[in-house]
Amino acid sequence: MDYSLRKQAFDRDGYVVVRQFLSSSELTELADEIQRFIREVVPDLPETQVFYEVGSDGKRGVRQIHRMNCDPYFDSYQHHGKWIALATELVGEAVIARPPIYFSKPPNTDFPTPPHQDNCAFGLTPPNGVEMLLALEEPFDEETGCLRYLPGSHREGPRRHTYSGVRGFALEVADFGPRDEAREVAVEMRPGDLLCHHPLTVHRAHRNRSQDRTRAGFGMWFRGASTRVEAANTEDYDRSARRAQHAGR
Repeated sequence: MDYSLRKQAFDRDGYVVVRQFLSSSELTELADEIQRFIREVVPDLPETQVFYEVGSDGKRGVRQIHRMNCDPYFDSYQHHGKWIALATELVGEAVIARPPIYFSKPPNTDFPTPPHQDNCAFGLTPPNGVEMLLALEEPFDEETGCLRYLPGSHREGPRRHTYSGVRGFALEVADFGPRDEAREVAVEMRPGDLLCHHPLTVHRAHRNRSQDRTRAGFGMWFRGASTRVEAANTEDYDRSARRAQHAGR
């Protein structure tokens, strides 16, 4: 598939949507494997790898799963040719995969995603990469908490971040304000749609206000082969992540 037009949008805006990236059969297979992982693997994972949220029905549900490559299926899936081809086109060079991740916002939960740039956690130099989020079973819309982007913010450099107190998103843009809110764009998706963004693109999401729909997504992250991971650049995030893990929400 020719992704050149998506590359132009990605370079201009710092994000792009690929509609119906997965076929219905590919999406069904992936969703089934995720549910298997939740049933069979998650109960034995440490709390540093799985975060939970209590939904409106009072039941505890999985909110995030990190490092899903601990399972053979997802270890193999992170090298899926279809994803690699798109990532290579958007990044502009060969890519290296990071472990897959699962995101979920149960119905009517107080769990907004704070405004942030992913590179505050990745520490890439140069910040050349792409983060991809696939909508799984329900639409990402204003009610369920779709992602909201600042177009072109990836070309404005890193913003100063501060502690957020949110597990999984331990740092947030310190000076995010009304000017940012006025220019941000809400991006809605249907199941099978894929949303891709640059590591420096500022983005956030509201909480899931729906009474009966779970906003679930599957993430694949890639960095350019020429990039370096600067450990010194991730130290602040790692400290904040440990703090949020023990005392955050």
